[in-house]
Amino acid sequence: MDTNTLRLFFAARKQVVLSASITTRNGKALLARQFVDMSRIRIEGLLAAFPKLMGTGNKQHTFIETETVRYVYQPIENLFLLLVTNKASNIVEDLETLRMLSKVVPDVAGGVTEDKVMSKSFELVFAFDEVITTGGHKENITLQQIKTNMEMDSHEERLHTMIQDSKREAAKEEADRRAKELREKAKEAQLRGSGMGGMSGMGGGGGGMGMSGSSMYTEASDYGVASTGGTGFGGGGGGSGASLGLSVPAAGPASSTPVADTRVSTQGMKLGGASKSKNMLDSLIKEDHLVSIPSASKASAGGTEAAVPAAVVAASVHPVSLSVEERLSCQLTREGTLESMEVKGTLSLTANSDGANKCKVVLASTDPSGTFTFQTHPKVNKGMYDSAKTLASKDQAKGFPVARPVGVLRWSLNTTDESQMPLTINCWPEPEGGGQMNVSMEYELVRPMELHDVRISIPLGSSAVPEIAAIDGSHRHLTQEGTLLWTMDLLDQSNRTGSLEFNIASRDAEAFFPITVTFASNQLFCDVQVAGVTNTETESPIQYGYTASLTADSYTVS
Repeated sequence: MDTNTLRLFFAARKQVVLSASITTRNGKALLARQFVDMSRIRIEGLLAAFPKLMGTGNKQHTFIETETVRYVYQPIENLFLLLVTNKASNIVEDLETLRMLSKVVPDVAGGVTEDKVMSKSFELVFAFDEVITTGGHKENITLQQIKTNMEMDSHEERLHTMIQDSKREAAKEEADRRAKELREKAKEAQLRGSGMGGMSGMGGGGGGMGMSGSSMYTEASDYGVASTGGTGFGGGGGGSGASLGLSVPAAGPASSTPVADTRVSTQGMKLGGASKSKNMLDSLIKEDHLVSIPSASKASAGGTEAAVPAAVVAASVHPVSLSVEERLSCQLTREGTLESMEVKGTLSLTANSDGANKCKVVLASTDPSGTFTFQTHPKVNKGMYDSAKTLASKDQAKGFPVARPVGVLRWSLNTTDESQMPLTINCWPEPEGGGQMNVSMEYELVRPMELHDVRISIPLGSSAVPEIAAIDGSHRHLTQEGTLLWTMDLLDQSNRTGSLEFNIASRDAEAFFPITVTFASNQLFCDVQVAGVTNTETESPIQYGYTASLTADSYTVS
């Protein structure tokens, strides 16, 4: 390598942007982002010198050179977009960088006035970092990619926000319900007490007590009424006792009611004391990509746990909770044909109270097509299921466990029928020469159902940034993983087909496989319908909650 080539090589390595800034016409700096180590005094001196040098520059070009740096600038209405570079920098690349920043500024700030730039200064600094790397070199990036990177749209964050909103609404509704119950019980106690016309002490020979203080306190507390005792004292030859003015129900038939059934707790509601269950719920939802999951959590004695979503609260307030969960595993070829598919489902029952555990579940339908294989839990009465499609415990006197979910019924399906799979993915990598690869992808919703949070992860085999030519949905380039994430919030009949096309520096067509797909749905492959839940002893109906979810455990294209 000769001397001139070496000189050009080292000069090219010095082509850096020292600072990118937005200034007013008189040189006031609105913001400045430095990409190399520079002292504040130096950058302020460079920006202050710029307006003075404006008259000495070439009027036909938008750059000014001094002995140490070069100013490359562009007027944007009443402001200047200014790059400060070293003199060895490539002016063509600097102008391209300036052109990209001139598109970014109005797009991010919503205009090019001084007020808008100042209000969006932090966002503009972040946008500048997307265009220019640390060290001052330009990134090969488009305006759309900058928008995507700055939005940092995260499904997990949106899901977490939705769950938090649901928790707050559920807690508020439960608080209102409990408050209403307390008011009704207090009103009922007052009505019963008013029928006695107050408490009267009955006098006897030398003085007697109309009612013992302990008995009176028990009755009052059972109905949510505070009491300090109520003793009437008689005098002399048989006077009437003095009343304390407290109305309580008579100690008659009402006293036979169990205290546990009528007593109202005096503790306040705890709306923020379920951090442990909250963290567990969030982690499970993020792992399985579910909108809501069944839960066996019950309301506490003084209120409900606020860390439970509305769907789960609706299920747990019922005596019996039923949850159906299906998991799907599917293997496809890169041409879109089905190699294997497996569906595994579970119907879980949770008895939320002692009386509700002696129950049986009557199924309306399970599998009309006869394609699924069913299996009951060993503790479920198989004869009742075979004869009447009824799920009940073998030991009906004992019933099911309380506050613990039991998988009472399982089913599975193994098939290669392509009409059964929900989604097909086709991927066609084609070399274009010069080390470039064009990749065309297409999806099609085969089964008529709704899929939520669809994520198609495409390995790239390198850290090169793909250039998106066309896309239905949105994308994100995960640099560390070396993958391109193609996402759709919802797939249904309105967008049952879609495509993605991108170009990337690659020579290996095999690098784009295997492709993995994840999604969730509330529509099941095996439509298990529940006709009702009844008590095994009295045959009386029992209220129940029902939830259903489908998740893709393993969905790959290879």
